Amino acid sequence: MKKILISVIGLIGVIGMMGCEKEKVTGSDEQSVIRDIYYAVGPSFLSGSSAHLTTEAEWDALLDNFCNFAKEGEQVIFCGENHPQAKGNNSDTPTSITTTDREELKVWMKEMEKAGKTVQITYNEDNGTWNGRAYANLRQDISQNPQMYTGTLDFVPSPVLEEPPLGGSVWAMHVGNDSTLIITVHGMMMWNENETPTDDMALLIGAEMILEGVVNTHTDLNGDTFLTLDINVDVEEQ
Repeated sequence: MKKILISVIGLIGVIGMMGCEKEKVTGSDEQSVIRDIYYAVGPSFLSGSSAHLTTEAEWDALLDNFCNFAKEGEQVIFCGENHPQAKGNNSDTPTSITTTDREELKVWMKEMEKAGKTVQITYNEDNGTWNGRAYANLRQDISQNPQMYTGTLDFVPSPVLEEPPLGGSVWAMHVGNDSTLIITVHGMMMWNENETPTDDMALLIGAEMILEGVVNTHTDLNGDTFLTLDINVDVEEQ
């Protein structure tokens, strides 16, 4: 049976994935910001990048790129790395949006990132709308050393982190007889309908995997505890 080894690597602070370019900004009235964004374009989180943004114009340019990628048929997922974990909806803004207005979408994305959410953007060519949803990002304890875990891939019900609950299933790995680890990348859960935990699209439920990462314990809105295995990753077949 095929095994996949996923190794933790440090992601460099670049914005240049898939032709994404920073906008050079001039002018003394430019508002200075410090924001680190982890983002992925396409079906796998493993092809992600980190962007270090120092101006509002760079933030706007990156969000424009996200809109463009979605309009080209790509899924875009991102989260900010400068905010505390969001549990429940800590913003007055709804956690989903359907709009034909690019600027409205960008305002919504900024609000969700500020609220500490993971944001997912897609585009529907049939009606010309961008669709966004936001959900809790599971912050990780980066002080731990990564460990190796062997188990089998599966879908499990998503933990209740929003009200109302999002429902759906997320990727996880069963380790031994009594441990289930929800797989996350930079704290972002991977939903079964359009995301994969490896670049090997042929990998099926029940496949044995070797993952390297950090295990964390979380509590959902019902008071139930669950485990995550966070992987910042490079993939190589073994």
